[in-house]
Amino acid sequence: MVNVATVTSKGQVTLPASVRKRLGLRRGSRIVFLEVGGKVQVVREEELEEMFAVFDRLRRETRLTRAQLRAYVREAKARLWKRHYADRR
Repeated sequence: MVNVATVTSKGQVTLPASVRKRLGLRRGSRIVFLEVGGKVQVVREEELEEMFAVFDRLRRETRLTRAQLRAYVREAKARLWKRHYADRR
């Protein structure tokens, strides 16, 4: 589905009703704009907090420090990157 919105002079955009419905957004809902690979993703703030809570719970259960967890995430991203692009050579 394609939706188009216009940016106002103040930099504001009205999210199309179909997008608001799909994300479960209502008046007062907060959203987060994530810049990933030159693209912007819109995520409900609650959804992002839930993701962080899962990682934080796993970190505590495994007794990892935040630095160790960051290192594991970097390693996993590198591995996935190599696997994804290995077939394209």
